[in-house]
Amino acid sequence: MQSEVGRVVFYDLVALLNYGPRSEISFLQSTFPDFTTKFTIRFTSSTLLHQLHMSSIATIKLTTEQADKLAKVVGKIPDILSSLDNSDYDEIFGFRINTDDAEHVDVAVRDEILLKFLIANEYDVDITVEKIVNSLNWRNKFRPLSAAFLEPVDEELKKLGVITNEPNEHDNLKVITWNLYGNVKSPKKLFERYGDGASDEKVAAKTPVLEFDSLPGSPFLRWRIGLMERALQLITFTDPANHKLGQVHDYKNVSMLRMDPGMKAATKEIISIFTDNYPELLSTKFFINVPTLMSWVFGFFAKIGIISQKTLDKFKVLNLGDLSPWVESPKLPAEYCKVSRDSPAISLFDLDVGELKAKGYGDILLKKLEHDDEVE
Repeated sequence: MQSEVGRVVFYDLVALLNYGPRSEISFLQSTFPDFTTKFTIRFTSSTLLHQLHMSSIATIKLTTEQADKLAKVVGKIPDILSSLDNSDYDEIFGFRINTDDAEHVDVAVRDEILLKFLIANEYDVDITVEKIVNSLNWRNKFRPLSAAFLEPVDEELKKLGVITNEPNEHDNLKVITWNLYGNVKSPKKLFERYGDGASDEKVAAKTPVLEFDSLPGSPFLRWRIGLMERALQLITFTDPANHKLGQVHDYKNVSMLRMDPGMKAATKEIISIFTDNYPELLSTKFFINVPTLMSWVFGFFAKIGIISQKTLDKFKVLNLGDLSPWVESPKLPAEYCKVSRDSPAISLFDLDVGELKAKGYGDILLKKLEHDDEVE
């Protein structure tokens, strides 16, 4: 305990020497000449900060330059908050994005989340800060935690997605979201009812609670964002083996050549939102039961450079539904695993994690939204 306190005091003194008011620096230099001479020479601001932030990151090994850029992003948190449409809304993925001394801030998780934005923007600090501001503004307006944990979801939409959690699975495939678009009997009718073109009357006829009508996005979009937010409750941002998740898109019984315009529009919108607001959270995306022709088109786009190698490395496009080379869960239904295993689940829905609750700061915000609406 004493060594920990001593380390904190040491860092505070070094930080003060680098950033403190001139009067306080002069006092330290006159009182502790040997200490201040040694450590003002040894530590520069970037050296101190990158050492602190290198030690806070557990998922990857940062270079000195990368740690320095992360430190710069963390240092800009006050500027980020002051730039927001609503400076009180400082949550991403259920965690508070604020300064170290603010209440409910998990510094290690906060830094991992900010690092994901930084990696996605190729370590460009200015662009990363802009993206974080935009994402916080989007979350303040869209309220994804509400979509995940407060809003009712129609049974027809629930048939389109499953979340599985298998702790013994391969790294960063322990949590998987399954998008089962083949379960839509009539895409046209579904997106007329739940897509952007849905009328209030049609939604009201299927949704018993309407106090969320003022929030943006179609019922389908809010369900899909909610599915992602619920899955994020199961990953551990500081665990190298579980700080990302997998996605499976099953296109069985879906016509890729005559896809419903509503589904196309919704898919395009979801891709845009995920790209901007959920960076570096995907380990692998499996497209399964995809027609051979579409597999060829995908490969052609990759070959001519429309799809980057970085993105391509995360994609697996399969004509069939067999995931056994990548996913080893003994519980997967036979349609997703051709390897003989003991007692597989009859249906993927048997493996769904069921009801989840927001944790920590996310739960605090939800209670404000639900009871006294303090977050405007």
